[in-house]
Amino acid sequence: MTSSKQMEVWDPHFHLWDVSENSLSGHDSSQLFAPKGNPVYSWDLYEQDMLEAGSGFEHSGGAFVEAVSVCHVGKTGDGFAAACLAETNWVSKQLDNSNKCYIIVSSASLEDYNAGKILAQRAENTLVRGIRQIMNYEPSWPRNEQLGDLLCNPKWRKGYAELKNHSLSYDLQLNPHQFRDAVRLVEKHPDIPVIIGHLGSPTLDDLTAKKDDYWNGLKAFSEQEKTYIKISMLSYIDKNWEQNSLVQETVLRVIDLFGIDRCFFGSNFPVENHFGWNADRLYKAFVSLVDRQYKKEDQRKLFAENAKKAYRTETIQL
Repeated sequence: MTSSKQMEVWDPHFHLWDVSENSLSGHDSSQLFAPKGNPVYSWDLYEQDMLEAGSGFEHSGGAFVEAVSVCHVGKTGDGFAAACLAETNWVSKQLDNSNKCYIIVSSASLEDYNAGKILAQRAENTLVRGIRQIMNYEPSWPRNEQLGDLLCNPKWRKGYAELKNHSLSYDLQLNPHQFRDAVRLVEKHPDIPVIIGHLGSPTLDDLTAKKDDYWNGLKAFSEQEKTYIKISMLSYIDKNWEQNSLVQETVLRVIDLFGIDRCFFGSNFPVENHFGWNADRLYKAFVSLVDRQYKKEDQRKLFAENAKKAYRTETIQL
């Protein structure tokens, strides 16, 4: 139970994985690291990491976000679909060990000819609330060198439309130069909730030399009623972002643009932890971004309440 002096943290973006030699989790040691030298980043290790935020925070659960869409470069079709399903099944068993409130953002290749059937299979798992398939292209995340810009792929767009039939949201991770095509897709399917990952993956260049493209794109996203945005992976902009005033200005402008009810902080563990951001450092820095600008009621929305609504946790039975 969260006390009146504690800030509830419902973390909308964390990963678990197993990159051990005989892993059955669908993960790939050639793309994922072993956190702190441990090839299995399990539910209990994640919860231990979150405890480092300190006694001012109460971690109540969160959204596991898939990691397999960076794995198995070159593998497609049934073989890759099996890896996606293996991850979901492995994570489900992991989360069953905890008494906290968790949901799953699974993965699927929406360009697959069988996308509708694959999504129906994911939706059978009561913890699965949404799908993520990393879209970042040029610069491309591992699988997308081969797959290309999926936003321009008619087969992928057809698969995206299937999300509505299974009441699934979409976690959208992409580069700012892809915003325009993504907004057109979101406009065409307004009933599919969209959660933009990591502020839209901007680099310092996107926030300076290319800032007009970035902000015009985010403004268009913000006009879509069912579109939310995660404040996470800020180390992608600057590894010491807490010392960078541009990052603080960006976060506050994003919150102003989307409104206090459609933004939320995410840990991105174990990735941020790997780059020197333990929970103590991370959550102190998050608080410092908003402590003077927003009252506690609004801060509670940013740290837990908004994300729980976006991922529909009210239907989870603990």
